[in-house]
Amino acid sequence: MAFTSTRRLFLQGTALTGAAAALTACSQKSAEEQAQQANAANDKAVEEQMKLPSTAWERVDYDQVADGGTFTIAIAQVPANWNQSHIDGNEVSLSAIMETVCPQTPLKASENGEAKPDPDYIKSAELTSEDPQIVTVKFNEKAVWSDGTPVTVDDLISQQKAQNGENDKYQTASTTGWSSIKEIRKINDFEAEIEYAETFPFWNIYLYPSLPKAVTATPEAFNGLSTEPTLTRGPFAIDNIDATGGVITVKRNDKWWGRAPKLESIIFKVTTQQNQAQAFVNGELDYIDISDGDTYGQAKGRKDAVIQKSNGLSWSHLTLNVGGADGAFGDAKVREAIFRGIDRNAVARAVMEPLESPVILVNNYIYMPGQEGYEDSFGDLKFDPEASAKLLEEAGYKKNGDVYEKDGKPLAFSLIIPAETKSSEDRARQIMTNLNAVGFKVDLQTVPADKYFDDYVIPGSFAAVSFGWRGTLFAEQSGTNVFLKDSGQNFTGFAPESLEGLNKELHSELDPSKRVEIANKFSKEQFGAFTVLPFYATPTIIGLTEGFVNVGAAQFETTDWTAVGKKA
Repeated sequence: MAFTSTRRLFLQGTALTGAAAALTACSQKSAEEQAQQANAANDKAVEEQMKLPSTAWERVDYDQVADGGTFTIAIAQVPANWNQSHIDGNEVSLSAIMETVCPQTPLKASENGEAKPDPDYIKSAELTSEDPQIVTVKFNEKAVWSDGTPVTVDDLISQQKAQNGENDKYQTASTTGWSSIKEIRKINDFEAEIEYAETFPFWNIYLYPSLPKAVTATPEAFNGLSTEPTLTRGPFAIDNIDATGGVITVKRNDKWWGRAPKLESIIFKVTTQQNQAQAFVNGELDYIDISDGDTYGQAKGRKDAVIQKSNGLSWSHLTLNVGGADGAFGDAKVREAIFRGIDRNAVARAVMEPLESPVILVNNYIYMPGQEGYEDSFGDLKFDPEASAKLLEEAGYKKNGDVYEKDGKPLAFSLIIPAETKSSEDRARQIMTNLNAVGFKVDLQTVPADKYFDDYVIPGSFAAVSFGWRGTLFAEQSGTNVFLKDSGQNFTGFAPESLEGLNKELHSELDPSKRVEIANKFSKEQFGAFTVLPFYATPTIIGLTEGFVNVGAAQFETTDWTAVGKKA
């Protein structure tokens, strides 16, 4: 529905169906021939994917949209923390809600990805000095928080201090950007000079507060939004939270200073992945993200609905905890054996074919396929069980029956999956089958879906997990954060030493072509760590009740929630 700028979001259910069929799809051809065919198919798929539009929704002028009505959206969970900048709030359900009540970044992106300041929040912003780098920003004086108090420079100053990384008691999802600011000088309540410690090319993202001063003033306030939302500043405001029933309702914000929203209210309803299709077909939902073939097939059967497809920014992966599996993952050869022992094409085919979408493997950690700057970082990586077994033997493991062992310990680990998320289970079964055939002993551990991130992924209580990341319009700015040593988004417990320096170079280089070179070097260095194995790129596929306009599938474009509604 919009882009996310300052950090990547994790997605619980990334698509995978039909794994059993994929398991039998291996031919007798050589690994080299299979790799050549797979690469050729992937190149063709990228071309096919580019035929999808960047924005697929029906455009209608604001004046041609009917006034009133309710729009119901499926989400995965009630937010565990209502602070988007907190590590527990860094998930897609909260992002969907906050887009309507408090967009994190006050920029509007067009269909082709061009981002400009939203005049409802920012009157002007310009680079007024290059050495030192100084940005002068002027706020819209009409902007107020949902309690009616003005949004001021003091809010911005307080948020920068909370998220710059100097006080580790703030459990922030990312310090990127905020840590590059040397000082924010207040000219008046609505105008400031932002000086950077060094050159920083992504300054347009860090111009406006997404949190009021009361929330960022202390770590206790910043970390303590587990049940109650903070003040917001969007066209809608939170009206009711039914945590037990899993329903969050937002209504028109009577303090909103901009163009009045067409919709009267928006309902966000927690619906498990396996139940979304039926709820959509029954007319209980107006909007669903479709990520698996079962949902896709059922949603197409609803007569008063449309299916929209656009290019997307989401990718699924396997993440390894370097300290997991009794320390076996501390050996890079073991991790590389996992990378070479999984058939990524089989995983991707199982997802994309039921979605009637092309297979596109992701071979870069910063850019998405088709995005400007994308290069293949993975070199000779291919599905090669023999090479996988050889790596394990080089690492000192020997087969005992069907399982490799070292010092009497079997090479065993659990892959943790969320309950009632068929896509995650099917993907995990494909991974398990591939690796067990090599000589690992992998089992699946199912945990409650609403505990998956909070109790397992974020605290690092796992050996291996598989979920999805949603990339961003600002790939170079946000993409590195998932892999940096001290990042709250790096769940591997490991980072190559070279990444910090490369990240610093990337975030201080003004030349776009040089940034691309640095970003791809970063991606290649990260690949050599063998800690996060990307699978496939997923197009944005949306099921939408017929008649709703200015909302739906989009790769970059920001949804203008004031213009969403039924066509008049």
